[in-house]
Amino acid sequence: MSTSTTPPRTVQLPSAPVLIGVVYAICVLGLLAVFTGDIVFTDKDPHRSEGPVESIIGVSIFGTAALLIGVGLLVWLVRTPERARVGAFLLLALSIVTIIFFWSGAPGILGACAAACAGLTRGGRPLTGAARTAGIIGAFIALLNVVLTVGGILLAGVS
Repeated sequence: MSTSTTPPRTVQLPSAPVLIGVVYAICVLGLLAVFTGDIVFTDKDPHRSEGPVESIIGVSIFGTAALLIGVGLLVWLVRTPERARVGAFLLLALSIVTIIFFWSGAPGILGACAAACAGLTRGGRPLTGAARTAGIIGAFIALLNVVLTVGGILLAGVS
């Protein structure tokens, strides 16, 4: 009879590159496509205040910066379980701090990186305790950011 310290997974997340890539594709690239469509298919001034040109610039900068920072920290911190614990907390904190920039996908991308750092993605080394909780909260923020982005696009299209 052996005891395992690895917690069982109840929900299997995709691999880290897939999870982070999907969040980036929906929350950043999807929004960029919507704003580009607004420029191409409408007669509205694209340079208006808070218009598609400003939105493209903001989403591109904040979303891509979050991707570079999140993946960079993930690659650097996931090497050992001790560093991965710190990484899960750090990436979750960054995800929470960037909630004010939710429109850019930054919280979702950083939340997905926190989940990957906590080992919740396929092929990851699952952590226990508070680090696991940080990863679960990060995965929830990633999912919430995707739902809010898709919902916002659908609501904008209806109105």
